[in-house]
Amino acid sequence: MNLLNPPTPERKLRVLLCGYGHLGLALLRGLWECTEDCEVVGVFRWSSRPDSSNCWEPVEGEFQQQVERLGLMDVRCKGMNTYEFTTLLQELKPDVLLVGSWGEIIKRHLIEYPGLLLINCHPSKLPAHRGANPYSSVVIHGETETGVTFHRVAPKIDAGEIILQQSVPLEANENGATVRDKCMAAAYALVKPLVRRLKAHLLHGQPLEAYEQDHAAHSYYPQLKPEDGLLDWSASPDAMCRQMRGLFPWIACSSYLDGKWHVTFYDPQFLWQSPATDNGVLPGTILSFEAGKLCIALADPSQRLEVRAYQFVVGKTLCPMWLTKLLAPIVFRPKRRFGMRG
Repeated sequence: MNLLNPPTPERKLRVLLCGYGHLGLALLRGLWECTEDCEVVGVFRWSSRPDSSNCWEPVEGEFQQQVERLGLMDVRCKGMNTYEFTTLLQELKPDVLLVGSWGEIIKRHLIEYPGLLLINCHPSKLPAHRGANPYSSVVIHGETETGVTFHRVAPKIDAGEIILQQSVPLEANENGATVRDKCMAAAYALVKPLVRRLKAHLLHGQPLEAYEQDHAAHSYYPQLKPEDGLLDWSASPDAMCRQMRGLFPWIACSSYLDGKWHVTFYDPQFLWQSPATDNGVLPGTILSFEAGKLCIALADPSQRLEVRAYQFVVGKTLCPMWLTKLLAPIVFRPKRRFGMRG
């Protein structure tokens, strides 16, 4: 490979990190444990773009503070595919562009940039669960394991050659947040062996072992949408439970009472305790509402859903809690039924 920086035994691997949120922060922490082998020449955070107001999450503030505390260059740019970013590459001369969570499909001119190796960290065991939020999809589909994969960036999403991969076992009651935390720990731990492997390849000419993904075995799940939280009361309680756990903490599940009252549910519990009135009751029907506790029939008559935290929604806006508490005894009457919007 014709590197922009001629290799010397003393030179460190120059890494430009592009990332967002928990994964970007985990990779930065991992890189900072490898200062004997690499130099972080800059960090381009997804939220540092001019139009990133809708891409904020709490950990992003911590990510920014970490960049500032370490005295790293906080890149400000409209995007990776811009002329502005290409000019930056010419100035910083990185050997590796490491990506951890990003909202652009990287174009070919950047993938083929001379002397630059593009590596993406994807929090699943590729080729399974390609796409924007594998933390949710592995729970929703009942997987018993996931993983973390470092792979070459290719024109097709999450499809490049795999360089490093580690399995992450999952417990029975995982939710999206716990899966994310497990994947972040695995990604952090893999950064050091990744850096050493890339340094040996780029600076010392050693072969970089990588293998093609089995594209026939791939699965892909798109970006989560608010409507993914709408409950299908005809589904099995197990499927509904996985949906609720998988979408947490990004999307709260919800339903429409009598087709018009939009209600969001928080922390619902599935109970193996069926009152006699369950017999012949359609799933989604309110069984009772007492002391703020809402009980709803499910497709399996031996179970019911118990909800103690809920909120009414008007349009896309949550009602104030005081109004929800005022309306709940009036709206949540037995025999009324949750379902799709009318």
